[in-house]
Formats: sequence, structure tokens, C-alpha cells
Amino acid sequence: MCFLTALTALGAGAGATTATAATTAGGGGLFGTSFLSGLGLGTEVTNALVADLVFTGTKNVVDTRRLNAQAKFEATQAAKEAEAADSALAIEQEGLAARLKEERKANAQEQLALAKRGAQAAGAIRASERAGLTIDMLLGDVERQTGEATNLLDQTLASTVQQYRRNTLGLDAKRKNRRNIAESKRNQALGKTRGNLDIALGTLSSGLSSYTSLLGQA
Repeated sequence: MCFLTALTALGAGAGATTATAATTAGGGGLFGTSFLSGLGLGTEVTNALVADLVFTGTKNVVDTRRLNAQAKFEATQAAKEAEAADSALAIEQEGLAARLKEERKANAQEQLALAKRGAQAAGAIRASERAGLTIDMLLGDVERQTGEATNLLDQTLASTVQQYRRNTLGLDAKRKNRRNIAESKRNQALGKTRGNLDIALGTLSSGLSSYTSLLGQA
């Protein structure tokens, strides 16, 4: 149990420099002469164990820093992907809105032109001085044709608006999917990070393994 306590203390301080750990091992600290007799190993073997722990602890610190740096980079890239999805949606929606605006404008111009042609046709019929019944029939025909053309333009515009709404919903769904993927990547990256406790546990596990092996050889 004394050895376990010592290894735990060493693991918790695995972020310390190799020089500091070596000094502790050689003096009267954690692995000094007052502690050697409690390990059940000879002095030479015990020093080898301490050196192994110092090496393992230092390696764990370096590996953890590299792993955390890579995880941070991946998380940052995932966040940028999420932002790109939002930006793409805004740009594409702006383009759709602009096209819809142009469609509305063109439709309104066609409606105006149609009404103007209908009025001109009706005026020409009235100016022809034909019989009353004939004029009524011709005017009715012009009104019918104008009404049909107007309805067609209305239907075309309504269809355009519906398609705009479908496209907008599709773009939003696309954005959400991209954001979900990016968020998943970010969570995976953050899940790779390790802290001081991970370093300590890794060092302790290695120390226990080395101690068991050396004790069997002693």
C-alpha cells in the first residue's frame, strides 16, 4: 500500500519536469533512501523503477499535449464548418430572394402590359362603330382572353412562390445537416482531450506494471 500511495503521488505530479523528478528520486523525497526498504526491491532495481516512472510520466505529458493540440485543432475546424454552413445558407437564401423579387417584378410588368393590351383592344372595338350585339360579343371575348391570361400569370407567380418556399426549406435542412455533422466532429475532437488525471492514471498503471514485473524478478 505504501508503494501505491507513492505511485499515485508521482502520477499526480507527472507534469513536473524530468529534472525535478530525478532530483526527488535521488534525495530524501518520495523515492529517497527512506522509502527504498518498503518496495521490497534492491536499490539498483528501485532506481531503475523510478527512472522508468519519470520517463513514462514525461512521455505521457508530451503525448497528452500533442493529442490535446490536435483535438483543439479539429474542434476549431469543426466550428468553422458550422459557421460556413450558416454563411452558405445566408448567401443561397439571398440569391433565392433576389430571383423571387425579379420574378414578381416581371410578373407585375406582364400583368400591366396585358391590361393595357386588353384596354386597347376594347377601345378599338368600340371605335369600330359596329352593331351593339357584335360589339358586346367582341368586348366579352377580349375580357375573357384577358382574364384567362391574367389567371395564368397569377398561377405562374403562385407556383414560383411555392417553389421558393420549398427551396428555402431545403436549404435550411441542408444547413442543419451540415451543422449536425460539424457538431458531431467537434464533440468527437473534444472527447479526445486528456487532463492531468489521465496522465496520473497512465503513469500509475505503468508503474504498477513495472513494479510487479521487477518484484517477480527480485
